[in-house]
Amino acid sequence: MERLKCPACGKETLKLTTTIQTIPYFGEILLLSAYCENCKFKHSDVFSVEQKEPTCYTLTIEDEKDLNARVIRSSSGTIEIPELGIKMEPGPASQGFITNVEGILLRMEEIVKAQKILVKEKKKLERLNELEQKLNLAMEGRLKLTIVLKDPLGNSAILSRKAKKRKLSKKRIGDSQNR
Repeated sequence: MERLKCPACGKETLKLTTTIQTIPYFGEILLLSAYCENCKFKHSDVFSVEQKEPTCYTLTIEDEKDLNARVIRSSSGTIEIPELGIKMEPGPASQGFITNVEGILLRMEEIVKAQKILVKEKKKLERLNELEQKLNLAMEGRLKLTIVLKDPLGNSAILSRKAKKRKLSKKRIGDSQNR
């Protein structure tokens, strides 16, 4: 464990922890975690130790069992649910995480709830209410959805026998980076 200068407060109170783990079907990954004891700044990320090809994983959620599929999303990964028009894109402060499909749906539900507080327009509020209802149905295994995970660096994955993996073409890499 190292102590570094915190990017938020500038004090040398940032603890940096790295761990290498082997994930079945995925290989070795590096887990990085940073935490500032002074200002409570946090950052985490997941990196593949091996160089990977740009990839796209697709998983159709058909029942409650599919909610347990493991999702590894690096800071370069984009998660989409086409049926709902929802997209979780990487940004400058994007963090990697390891969760399952249910965790992805819960994160999206939290974002929808936060947006509902800010939105004043009736049509937008109705759309957010509809999204929240559909996310709840999906978390109960009662709504069929598709989870699409694209990563131009190949550091993300969906670990499930049902997940389909394909190479992400150069055109698709550009498309996901231009949005």
